[in-house]
Amino acid sequence: MKSLVVIVLLSVSVLSAPVFAQNTRVNQVITHPKKVIGPNNMRSVSADMTNIPFQLRNLAESVGLMSMGCTGTHLGNGLVISAGHCFDAKQVAQYRNSCDGIKIYWGVRYGKQPSSVSNCRQVLIQELNSQRDYALFRVDNPPRTRMKIRLQGHPELGTRVTIFSHPFRDPLMWSGVCDLTRAINYGINVNMIHHRCDTNPGSSGAAIVDVNAMEIVGIHDGGIARGAAGANYGTYIDMTLIPAVLQRLGFKQ
Repeated sequence: MKSLVVIVLLSVSVLSAPVFAQNTRVNQVITHPKKVIGPNNMRSVSADMTNIPFQLRNLAESVGLMSMGCTGTHLGNGLVISAGHCFDAKQVAQYRNSCDGIKIYWGVRYGKQPSSVSNCRQVLIQELNSQRDYALFRVDNPPRTRMKIRLQGHPELGTRVTIFSHPFRDPLMWSGVCDLTRAINYGINVNMIHHRCDTNPGSSGAAIVDVNAMEIVGIHDGGIARGAAGANYGTYIDMTLIPAVLQRLGFKQ
């Protein structure tokens, strides 16, 4: 699989509520150039989702466009995951942080208005350092759909994964399917997840999903370009404090 890679991490700021017009980008604000490594395999998800595999449609419905320009994924019970750099995460894990003013728009696809809108109520855990970049937060008015999350165990190298995200605040895009790869020496920590699914700025925080088990195994964080080559990276779920927080909350899948 080819890789669309993120050159820099997103600069985070809370934006005014976007206007959703048919076949237009949300807010029309693009501040980061995209870098395509090889052919662009990303696909716009149609309003009725008939252009993606049937078994992936529930995944697509569980993905939200965050008002600061990141992607969030609903786990159920109003609990959502994203990247730590989309908030104010520090090197050491932090609990119970305010996230007032951040909204999540669900079901944003070309030719379709959002199915619902949530407000971020509380960041339950967040962390941002050389090995981990993640956040778990609570929202109101969550969508009815959710993704399952793998709370224990690393996925094996070669695991087939996929990503749904909102690059450049666009309506929902599908990366296609790619493999988890060995660490490539682009300055990316070897303990992070490495993949080559197509992403772009705004894909930060998207769930990396094992397409066979249909479970979230990681969180996409960014990418690095080196001329015609590059690599995308993310955080393994089982290397975060997300499983411990979910257990403490009595979370059931």
